[in-house]
Amino acid sequence: MSARMKNRTILMRVVCALLFLAFTFCYLYFYKADALAMAQHVLSGGKTHYDRTIGAVLITLVLFILQICVLQITKLTQRTHALTYFPSLLVLAVITNISPKIDLHFSFGAWTWIFPLLIIVYCVCVYLFKQYQPFESDISDRGLFSRLMWVNVATMFVMFFLVANVCSEKDTFHYRLQMEQLLVEGKYDQAANVGKYCQEPDSNMTMLRAYALSRTGKLGEDLFKWPIVNSSDALLPNGKSVRLQNYSQEKMQRHIGPYVKKKLSPKEYFKFIVDRRLGKKSATDYLLCSYLIDKDLNGFAKELKKHYAINDSLPKHYREALVLYTHSRSNPLVEYHDNVMETDFQDFQKVAKSRKNKADLSAKNNNWYSFKNTYWYYYRFR
Repeated sequence: MSARMKNRTILMRVVCALLFLAFTFCYLYFYKADALAMAQHVLSGGKTHYDRTIGAVLITLVLFILQICVLQITKLTQRTHALTYFPSLLVLAVITNISPKIDLHFSFGAWTWIFPLLIIVYCVCVYLFKQYQPFESDISDRGLFSRLMWVNVATMFVMFFLVANVCSEKDTFHYRLQMEQLLVEGKYDQAANVGKYCQEPDSNMTMLRAYALSRTGKLGEDLFKWPIVNSSDALLPNGKSVRLQNYSQEKMQRHIGPYVKKKLSPKEYFKFIVDRRLGKKSATDYLLCSYLIDKDLNGFAKELKKHYAINDSLPKHYREALVLYTHSRSNPLVEYHDNVMETDFQDFQKVAKSRKNKADLSAKNNNWYSFKNTYWYYYRFR
């Protein structure tokens, strides 16, 4: 190999290595850290904790060492050099393609046969490329804009694209992981705001958001700013449709009240510990919000007057619910009047009556936009 060709080859290999290191580290650190933290928590039984920086550095280095070993075996140094990164990127795809049900059942899924199949295909391709490599023609162009460089760079980006797409997560699962990781880190305000534009929220997101808001004392103030999925049963994990994967269920339980052996629904549990004064203040707000989620205004009003003074210092959603309750009952147990909120409620009713179809509920409709975060909107349309 001529000195000029050797220099071009070294430059190309350095660029490919830098691209691999940058992609792998950023992919692990910024996009897959929450998923890996959850997987490690589940597989270790909660005994170990994943650190995104250490994890990203170690995994990147191990995969880079694997590439060096593959290079030493295959000796692919020309147009097909980028393929020496294929095994490393394949392993990266396998370890980061985490199932949302990993806490219920661990399995490599289709990778159990796809991985060995791809390795066999890869070995065949390497053999063929090795036979061709001695006959590769010399490339006259040089530097960063040489054909040798861009053939390999293009191959690297194709492999990056495949890894990112094969291991892409459904938005809902990604948001859930992000919320739980923020809860683990004690960042409750940030956790509450995750996934505000999620198109398909689920019961788990409702549970996590309610808990994050409760930890910041904003459950009765902000809960209905986001879609509520399912009934009040979504407020606590049940181990099936609503469950925690990374955050401690015991820690969540301690925030609300003592464990009760009886099989109770979340609302029944809140009611049980509040009536017996076993729960914390958070349990009272959970109970009141469970009535609101189930649209039980009578139960809400009855419980509210036991625990709160009926005045303008009530949380926003409690005041909205009281205005709605007062206007919908001929003999209300509790009466609440606020001139500003009364005016807003009248405006809401006017807009609600003028609604002709579901399109009128879109955020583009200015009349609806100011009411999307109210309990009235939830009660009437969700």
